[in-house]
Amino acid sequence: MRLDGEVLGLRNRLIQHRRYLHQYPETDFEVGKTRDYITEQIKKLGFGEIEILAQNGVKVVIRGNIPGRTLAFRADMDALPIEEETGVEFASLNKGVMHACGHDGHMTVLLGLAEWIAMHRENIKGNVVLIFQPAEETVGGALPMIKEGVLDIPEVDAIFGLHLLPDIPQGKVVMKPGVVMAQTCEFDVEITGKSAHGATPHFGIDALMASCDFVHMLQGVVSRRIPYDEKAVVTIGRMEAGEKRNIIAGKARLEGTIRTFDDKVYSKIKENIIKLLKSLELSHGIRGQYHEVVYYPAVNDDVQLTSKIAGFVDPDILVDIDPLMIAEDFSYFQQKVPGTYMFLGCRNEEKGFTAPLHSSLFNFDEEVLLLGLQIYVNILKNYS
Repeated sequence: MRLDGEVLGLRNRLIQHRRYLHQYPETDFEVGKTRDYITEQIKKLGFGEIEILAQNGVKVVIRGNIPGRTLAFRADMDALPIEEETGVEFASLNKGVMHACGHDGHMTVLLGLAEWIAMHRENIKGNVVLIFQPAEETVGGALPMIKEGVLDIPEVDAIFGLHLLPDIPQGKVVMKPGVVMAQTCEFDVEITGKSAHGATPHFGIDALMASCDFVHMLQGVVSRRIPYDEKAVVTIGRMEAGEKRNIIAGKARLEGTIRTFDDKVYSKIKENIIKLLKSLELSHGIRGQYHEVVYYPAVNDDVQLTSKIAGFVDPDILVDIDPLMIAEDFSYFQQKVPGTYMFLGCRNEEKGFTAPLHSSLFNFDEEVLLLGLQIYVNILKNYS
């Protein structure tokens, strides 16, 4: 896809932003230094309508001189608790924290868009809202920002987001009408039994044994309770139980995730998990509790909007993929206004950029950021 000369002219600025943000990653809502860098760069461009939401999220409003719609563009800010192993010269300086999911790139594209707008402000139609959102990787920052008014004043008509994706080649883009990412629920299960000496297990109620039975029976929920043509995944990734080797475990805690593309399927899985816990209460004598920790709806791209903006890019770069089981709280924005979430391919085997998202080796060719910026510029130029 052809890049405008002005977009190409921002290459060095994009690289500068990306490498600074990569060196100073922060997690969850605790992204204060990232917030400060973003607001400093925005102010340098002459934009003063800046609001801090959801602790450290940033909302920037740019009002055009020509009447029109209000378009929002969102980037996530937070990094992951991963020790970086890329060996690049601009590697993370914050030990045990890394931008391993490309959020440094997403923020960079938005900063580049702000700079492009500054060069064309007199020709901007309608309003542009730039949203820098914290806590996408953890409990979700989208919903708090929405509750604090990120989509209001001015009222947003459509919202766009993008994500780097090493599953598809660099230079390719996914704009897929309909469901593109799964609904997810991160959940905890607490099992309470009764401690006893390991030499007299009959005086206790073994929470560890009950937990093992629960994990085993859970494998039958998707394979036996969910129709074969409905996609779903249930995973227990962590379990804590017991105090010492010679003491019957009185308590256990399991952490898991549910991924589906349909709320009805999720409700059925949840219902069956609660039934399993009830059966363990009868068979083992334990007490079981299910807790939803984080819930994101499915990312569902507005069909009309997505089809429209797909016309703003060269058809040769568009590719289709099956909906992904990964999740994103961009879906909360889409429940309020029409939205499109696209993927920028960043797999480049020739240059060695093949590591998956959330890997300590994840990295990408910064040239891909120019394509992301060009797509956003095209939306601003052509949307009406």
